[in-house]
Amino acid sequence: MPLKSIVAIGGVRYKDLMKSRTLLGPRSETSPRRVPGDCAIDTTPLRRARKHRRYRTRLGTFALVFIFGAGWSLLGLGEKGIAAPIEPSTFAIEWSWPSNFVTKVSSTREDEASKGQKEQARKPPGSATTCDDVRVLVDRTHSLSPDYVPKDLVPLQDYGVPTLGSDVLRLRRAAAENLAHLVEDSEADGEELVVASAYRSYEEQQLSHERLMSIFGADAEGMSAAPGHSQHQLGTAVDFTNAPAGYQVWMPFAQTSAYGWLEHHAWEYGFVLAYPKGKEEQTGYQWEPWHYRYVGVDDAKRLEKKDLSLQVFLEREGTMSHC
Repeated sequence: MPLKSIVAIGGVRYKDLMKSRTLLGPRSETSPRRVPGDCAIDTTPLRRARKHRRYRTRLGTFALVFIFGAGWSLLGLGEKGIAAPIEPSTFAIEWSWPSNFVTKVSSTREDEASKGQKEQARKPPGSATTCDDVRVLVDRTHSLSPDYVPKDLVPLQDYGVPTLGSDVLRLRRAAAENLAHLVEDSEADGEELVVASAYRSYEEQQLSHERLMSIFGADAEGMSAAPGHSQHQLGTAVDFTNAPAGYQVWMPFAQTSAYGWLEHHAWEYGFVLAYPKGKEEQTGYQWEPWHYRYVGVDDAKRLEKKDLSLQVFLEREGTMSHC
């Protein structure tokens, strides 16, 4: 439709419209946009929409940059937080964390330590690293260090235990205390028990082994432990004798009533026969009716109920020698 007709319909003369358009001058950026050959169109809402879109675009970009930067910062703090328990001094100097955070870190480390201890306690036999355990396994294949000496050795004479000869015989304290009760009770039952040998150092065992080797030759291997493989070095083993056995450490001791008393009662005091009859293949040594070892009352009682040698029992439930 011609512009004149449109203007006429709107009640405005065409010439007046053109005149007003000329007086207004050229269209500025803020003036309503005119479309040639058509009526005036107000583009302000359009410009506002575009401006709003630009604003939202800029705002969105800024938000993304902020979020990315904040996330990177948090990641950096997280990494330092992880490294902090390893370097406590750096942790305290470089970062000022809330006090409850430090408490949580300490609690976590304590929980991990406690967990480690529980796992260690659940480990199978043979995991111990000390020879002070009375259940440590010492035999032909498991040895002690030449330097190992128990720290709590005490003279048996101090506990009223009769010993053979003038040498001061010693045992570990717990073994000595229980041995004193054993000897006292056996005496009350009319039996004599005298200790002929107790703790021996690595060097003493070496001399004893060499002496027997010079007398019996290769047969001494089944009679005497090589140095480092003797239970006597543990400070928990004793050799008994008495008058009926001629105060000798030999087979006739098995014929005495005192030996019979030990067979029935030694376990009550934590002592067991280390090399029993019929278990030579398990122990690697001949039957020694005089040789008893202290392992504690609980394990002695358990071993009493099992048809096992001490070696097999300790392989299953004791600890290995790593000292």
